[in-house]
Amino acid sequence: MADSKRFDYERSDVGIRLVGRLAGGLAIFIVVTPLTLPWMFPRSRTTTTPAGRPALSSNAPPLEVDPHDTLQRSREDDAHFAQSYGWSDRRRGTVRIPIDRAVDILLRKGLPGWPSP
Repeated sequence: MADSKRFDYERSDVGIRLVGRLAGGLAIFIVVTPLTLPWMFPRSRTTTTPAGRPALSSNAPPLEVDPHDTLQRSREDDAHFAQSYGWSDRRRGTVRIPIDRAVDILLRKGLPGWPSP
C-alpha cells in the first residue's frame, strides 16, 4: 500500500537557468547597492554633531505648558462669544447676536427667497 502512493515534485516549474540568473542578479544588486548609495547621497558620508540647539524662528508658536487648560479656556471663550451680544463691525453697523436668538429670528421671519413650508 505504501508503494502505490509515491510523492514527487513537478519538474517543469522553473528552469535551473532562471534560478541561476535570479541568484546572480541578487548577488550583483547586493554588491552594487552599497557602492552606489554614497555616490547618490554624498552628505551621508560625513557625520557632524550639532554645536548647539537649533534656533527657533521668530514666528514659531510657543510650546504649550498645559494644553488641557488652554483647550478648556479656548472652549469657554468660544462659548461666551457664541452666547453674547457685541459689535462685529462698528463702522458698518454690524452686530453679533447669540446663536439661539438668531435661530429664533430665522424661524419667525424665514430667509428671503427661501420657500416656506
